[in-house]
Amino acid sequence: MKRQMLTLLVALTLCSYSFGQTKTLIGIVPFKSSSEEENPRQRYYSQGKSANEYNTAIQDAVSDAFLNTKRFSLVEREKMDQLKSEKNLQKNEDFIDGQVVEQSKSLGAQYIVLGNISNAKVETKQSSLPYVGTTTTYVAEIAFSVRIVDVSTGEIIASNSFSKTAKGKSAFEDALKSLKPEIEKFIKDNFKIVASIASIEEKKNNGDALKVLISGGSSTGVVEKNVFKVYEVSELLVDGKKLTRKKTIGKIIVVKVEDENFSICTVTEGGADITKKIEAGAKIKCELINE
Repeated sequence: MKRQMLTLLVALTLCSYSFGQTKTLIGIVPFKSSSEEENPRQRYYSQGKSANEYNTAIQDAVSDAFLNTKRFSLVEREKMDQLKSEKNLQKNEDFIDGQVVEQSKSLGAQYIVLGNISNAKVETKQSSLPYVGTTTTYVAEIAFSVRIVDVSTGEIIASNSFSKTAKGKSAFEDALKSLKPEIEKFIKDNFKIVASIASIEEKKNNGDALKVLISGGSSTGVVEKNVFKVYEVSELLVDGKKLTRKKTIGKIIVVKVEDENFSICTVTEGGADITKKIEAGAKIKCELINE
């Protein structure tokens, strides 16, 4: 009896893991600062901070943006920092990126983020005003670009540039803070939440799926009223190359987030096809289409 109970417990645990959400593992390579390379003597800016501190703040903001989406886990920073010495061995960017990709594979990263900071500074500007006298204004300028590389192929799957200026005593912090929503949007646009249909929870009288349980919950940022498109995944061989086809078969909307792993959804389109494909054992996925 005890052995049967143990077997059942193991089976339930394995079932839970099979449907649980596994977050994408991202490695953020220490950002490169082209402005510092071009002006090696210009290491310190106003407000008592070094160029390295500003650069680190930008990289931290990008790291936070990935974590805030709840869709990623990050490779330990210390491990990624070790790649910096390798980057400095050669000035050829293609060589550097190739080495970083290969080393990131050994760390388990599925994607890596490469950043280039072209501007990160705070300057003081003085002006004279009648009846007021001399006033000092802090002006911050931030400009950087990021590339996301698929470690399995070495291909750049997304890239974008960001820039912002701000004024005031906390000019740099304010400029960086205003950039965070743009960074998060860029990430979400390129990494949609993808879940599986764990089960059909309710059917109409004719057998069409009415409610389904998906393997996406609070741990990956799923919330009520999220809309997912449901599609069938198949592999096709075209001109000797294997291509993935995603054929949309329906649409669902989240009505209840059960826990960190599961959510209940109402089927709004394609109930008959969803039932048919699931019962036939087809590979079905759900992709978030609204944020």
